[in-house]
Amino acid sequence: MIDNMVFLAGAYAALAAGLGAGVGRVSPSIGPRLRHAFAGIAPLAAVLGMKLTEADSVTLHGADLAAGGGLVVLGIAASVMAAKALPAAGRAAPAEDRLPIG
Repeated sequence: MIDNMVFLAGAYAALAAGLGAGVGRVSPSIGPRLRHAFAGIAPLAAVLGMKLTEADSVTLHGADLAAGGGLVVLGIAASVMAAKALPAAGRAAPAEDRLPIG
């Protein structure tokens, strides 16, 4: 699919985590399942777009589809982990977690 699969997986996970966190901050009314599904699947369009620009005619084989499915699972997991690591939007941190201003 792409020559350096480790780079692709890392970039995909980073993009999915960023999308999940960004959508959670911008629109907290979107439920977590929909947000994580979107964040996990959306970067696949960029990956397949890169694959489609290689030639006039492109055939996706079973390995390409399996790798795409694995990337979607990786993206969903990265989005879930980013949501757990970052505080939820719209909720204030507990008083003991806040830093003093002065």
